Amino acid sequence: MLDYEAALAQDIPGVRVTAAVGRGWTTGERILAQLEPAHALGTVVIVGLATDGPVSSAQLTPMMSFLSRASRVALVNTRVDRTWQDSIDAVLAEGVARDPRAVVVDWYALEVEHPDWLYPTQAHLPIDGPGAQALAGIVAAAA
Repeated sequence: MLDYEAALAQDIPGVRVTAAVGRGWTTGERILAQLEPAHALGTVVIVGLATDGPVSSAQLTPMMSFLSRASRVALVNTRVDRTWQDSIDAVLAEGVARDPRAVVVDWYALEVEHPDWLYPTQAHLPIDGPGAQALAGIVAAAA
């Protein structure tokens, strides 16, 4: 989310982004679990943790449970040249099918049309580049 934080702030005034390079699902889940009881999360929660490692249904289910006060949970899927890409996107899609508050932000579909938006690592976007703007736009539309 660091790649498109500024663009997201333009599209969603007042958005609070808590992001770090290389943050995986388990760490992100732990941070959300700490923020939720303190009422530090909004009614819309955007989760973009799918790039840095695999995610299972056993991990998504408890997260959705402790985010029970959220009226919408936007889960950003991934397009990354890693073995876990397809399984993560499937887990997120299955989670959305089970929870009416959840929606998948389909970064995969958008990025597959524009691979030139990414750095050569094929994992990250240039900050404020066209990909960052586009991703922020679809996240804002889903939120």
